[in-house]
Amino acid sequence: MNTLLRALLALLILAITFFNGDKLLKAIPQFVPHKVKILSSKGIYVTSSTAQSKKSLEYIKNILKTRNLDTIVLDVNYIIDKDIIPLIQEKKLHSDTQLKPNTWLKNFTDEMHKLGYIVTARIVVFKDDHLIIARPDLSVMNPGGTIMRDRKGGHWVDPYADEARLYKVAMSEVAALSGVDEIQFDYIRFPVEGNAKYTVFPHQKKDVSRVGIICQFLEETKERLKPYNVSLAVDIFGVAAWQSKNDVENLGQDLKLMAKYLDILSPMLYPSHFHNGYDGFANPGSEPYYFLNSGVKRSLEILSGEATQLAPWIQGFNMRSPNYGPEYIRAQVKACRDAGVKRFLIWNARNNYDVVPTDLN
Repeated sequence: MNTLLRALLALLILAITFFNGDKLLKAIPQFVPHKVKILSSKGIYVTSSTAQSKKSLEYIKNILKTRNLDTIVLDVNYIIDKDIIPLIQEKKLHSDTQLKPNTWLKNFTDEMHKLGYIVTARIVVFKDDHLIIARPDLSVMNPGGTIMRDRKGGHWVDPYADEARLYKVAMSEVAALSGVDEIQFDYIRFPVEGNAKYTVFPHQKKDVSRVGIICQFLEETKERLKPYNVSLAVDIFGVAAWQSKNDVENLGQDLKLMAKYLDILSPMLYPSHFHNGYDGFANPGSEPYYFLNSGVKRSLEILSGEATQLAPWIQGFNMRSPNYGPEYIRAQVKACRDAGVKRFLIWNARNNYDVVPTDLN
């Protein structure tokens, strides 16, 4: 009798599972890839701390609404890295490691999508304090064997280190799993500040140039993100749009070669960041139209024949710019449009966008 009861119970469980299979499957979170790639359009930069503050986020939503903007470029390093740091610290991060969405980022992205906004996840690549603290062996080094730090005390990751690149690819996949529309890489370059020319790259590969390893990272990322159909973007120094041979080789940023992996290229054309005398201007920070217009035109010339779109970063902060204000923002946007580019992103590290005018249609 016990045997018969057990058999009947097994059949009953099987039947329930069969008839409720759809419900059981639906209970398991399923990732749905984007039907089409969505590219950043007209947006602002937002830190993770701003996004995680209810009051600050309401301010950002109001700016987006009243300034006719549609894109949030969200810093996600400190949101996502806690998901992956333990893996790389214990050397358990591999190319086939199964990753999961970040719960907070997934909820944030869902909320922004309901409001009609595009979410771009900004990932800082080769400048990373958290990663180097966890894995100092992945660091760029000084000639004497100590860890190199830049002028601001920041740590840099050796781009030649396979594990370091894999870590950043994994961060990108977590963001994609969390539903973001676009992955944007910043600091996707070699350190060039201060005594950077003397630094040592312990994992350097024979006959692989700086440009080559940067492009290899982009290729690795693009391949990993194919199932998600998210767009891929890169920030570059504004001066890189001028593409001098010295800058290309030192930074590792060859725009033409990088373009085939990218959907969006975002040159950081902040006028204040060009040195005094650049292109004949005593104070470039006073010339918002010229530097945006010239930088966009140069970038378009370099990208000629490529499908990559431009979404330039424009200056949304007061630095060496005595004429800074709403007209300063308007002049930069007009400079982009006059060059044939409608996309733009506004940078303010403190996320204060009060000065942005309300007529940026």
